[in-house]
Amino acid sequence: MALLRGISRITAAGSALLLIYGISYAMEGMTTRLPETVLHELAFGTLYLLPWMLLFCSGIGDIAIFTRKRWAFWIGSLAGIALLCYLEHYSTDRTLTKIAMPLLVTLCGWLPYFIRSMNFVYAVCSFATGMAGLAVCYFEGSALLSGGAFATKSIGYLIIAFVVSSIVTVVLTAGTLRSTTQSNRS
Repeated sequence: MALLRGISRITAAGSALLLIYGISYAMEGMTTRLPETVLHELAFGTLYLLPWMLLFCSGIGDIAIFTRKRWAFWIGSLAGIALLCYLEHYSTDRTLTKIAMPLLVTLCGWLPYFIRSMNFVYAVCSFATGMAGLAVCYFEGSALLSGGAFATKSIGYLIIAFVVSSIVTVVLTAGTLRSTTQSNRS
């Protein structure tokens, strides 16, 4: 169960990050950009991506628990940082944001893994992702059924991957919480 939950969390987080950065890249073609300070840009970018990196870190934490290898968590974390750095490289954010934001987001994503009393944050992120997946399914599903189409096939595949993996994530998380609650009662 931990392996499936980990894979679904990583898939949901990865597809969401790719969709978020796709929107950012599309908006950077606009001719007007609102001026903001470096710290505002860093804080906004960090808070904007934090839930997705929490979900990603919870997925690699589940895989590390399944494999019983701590190095799996560290390899996954490096992959997450590399993905964020790669996506940030192509944005027009300032250099401080490009360097500091992936590190800050990942460090915050590690906290529930190391402080077990904060582990509920991973479950909350999973449930929030499930709700986001249902919302995307509702809005994009109705557009697709009414004859609409996605901008490209890859965007369509990313949306489908996000919807399916986010719903699977919330189901697996709810099943884990239910079994944990029942075993605590016994």
